[in-house]
Amino acid sequence: MDWVSRMNRAMDYVEDNLTGEIDKDEICRIMGCSFSAFQGSFSQITGISLSEYIRRRRLTCASQELQNTDRRIIDIAMDYGYSSADAFCVAFKRLHGVNPSSVRDNAVTLTFYCRMSFALNIEGVDRMNYTIMERAPFKVIGVRRTTPYGAGTWAIVKSDGSNERIKELSGHFYDLGLCFGFGEDGSNDYMCAVEWTGENVENLDSYQYPAAVWLKFEAIGTITGQTLTSVWHRINNEFLPQSKYKKSGLPTIEKFVVWDEASDSCNVEIWIPVTEKTDE
Repeated sequence: MDWVSRMNRAMDYVEDNLTGEIDKDEICRIMGCSFSAFQGSFSQITGISLSEYIRRRRLTCASQELQNTDRRIIDIAMDYGYSSADAFCVAFKRLHGVNPSSVRDNAVTLTFYCRMSFALNIEGVDRMNYTIMERAPFKVIGVRRTTPYGAGTWAIVKSDGSNERIKELSGHFYDLGLCFGFGEDGSNDYMCAVEWTGENVENLDSYQYPAAVWLKFEAIGTITGQTLTSVWHRINNEFLPQSKYKKSGLPTIEKFVVWDEASDSCNVEIWIPVTEKTDE
């Protein structure tokens, strides 16, 4: 089963369970990967977190029920996962701009989010260069934090002296960004790190990679032109769906060779630990 079919089956499952519990294990079974890997890919491809997509779809469906049925607001709220009318009202107004009760009393404008579906559209004009690497186990040390976005950890190490301290310790600034996964609220468990062969260092986090096969891509271009984001998008939408590889579930790495905002230039290596796909 190819990646596009799996993604659409996962969306079918989400859609069928908007009024119930969405089982992470079932999504893992459909996708053939860990839930955090699925969340990460979903966010990189769509630009929103899975939890935000589910929230939007639930509130879209709730608005349709309000318009087309005479069911009580609290019953509709509970169907779509809200424990109280107040919580439902706050979420509904944030998305639609009006209170749920207004839907039945007035001609109001509501927001509609369609069910998401995926299709593969590859023209094959722009080539993608990649390298397969087999690496022995290695360790990294650094600062690991969960922030609303990946760059949040970079902001921490660049502002609190961590970058200077790691240079004194290792000889260079942090140059690795490890993405461990995304939370249901879209937050990113991320680590700024350097490779390290010594003992663990007090007050620094560490992570030990096992021996693994890696795919390496390069994002070379401008920062303002969203080069890094564009390469990630192509990896997830073009390369991985058609290749024999899938993400293994280990943290991916961005190796910042050059990131110069003054000259608006970047050279970032994207390292993805992979395994070969198996037919099911």
